[in-house]
Amino acid sequence: MKKMILTLLLSVMVLSCSSDDSSGSSLSNTPTAKEEYDASNFGIYKGVFVGSSGTVLININNEGSVSATLVINGTSFSYTTTESVTLNSVINGLTFTNGSSSFDFSVDASGNFALISNIVISGHPNANMYVVKEFSDALVKCYTGSFSGDDSGVFNLIVSDGEINGLAKSNSGNESINLVGVEANNIITGTFSGGTFTGNVNNNSISGTWQNISAETGNWSGTRQL
Repeated sequence: MKKMILTLLLSVMVLSCSSDDSSGSSLSNTPTAKEEYDASNFGIYKGVFVGSSGTVLININNEGSVSATLVINGTSFSYTTTESVTLNSVINGLTFTNGSSSFDFSVDASGNFALISNIVISGHPNANMYVVKEFSDALVKCYTGSFSGDDSGVFNLIVSDGEINGLAKSNSGNESINLVGVEANNIITGTFSGGTFTGNVNNNSISGTWQNISAETGNWSGTRQL
C-alpha cells in the first residue's frame, strides 16, 4: 500500500512539473525570423490588434509558405492567400482571408514600412492592426492589455530592440490611437496624440501610467502574448 501511495504521489508530481514546463513554452525568447531574410520582404512580421484585442503573426516565406494568424480575445484564426510573392520585391495589398474576414498586407522590397489595410474582421467593427518586422537578432514581443482611470479601453504594445509601437482604443470611441516610444533598461516612455505614457517591463508583464492634455490620467497594464 505504501509503495502504491508513493507511486501515485510521484506520478502527480511528474504531471504537475510537465504542466508547468509547457505553460510558458509558447512564448519564444529567440527570434524565429531567418537571417537571410533580414533585408528582404520575406520573413516574420508581428503585431497587435484592436477592435476587441489580440495579436497578429504574418509569415512571408520564412518557412517556405505564406500565412497569417490572428488571435482575438484568446481565439486563434488562420488566414491564407491565393496570391504569390517574390523575394526582394514590393508587396502591395497581399490579401489574407478567413471566411468573410480579410485584410491586406503591404511592405517594401527591403521589409520596411509594413502596413495592414482594408481590414474587415467579422464581428469586430472598426478593427485596426499594427505590425513590425522581426529580425534574426531582434525579437519582437507583443503585449495585450488595457488602460483605466478617467478613460478606459484596450492598450496593446509591441516591444522590439528598444522601440515601442502599439495601438490603444477607448471603450467610448471608434478610432484607434497610435502608441510610440522607447524601452531602455526595462523602463518605457512613450507618447500618443495629445498625451504621454510611462511604465516598466517585468518579464512577461508591463504596466504604468498615462495622462493627456485634458488632465485625464490613469493606469495601464499588459501581458505578453506573442
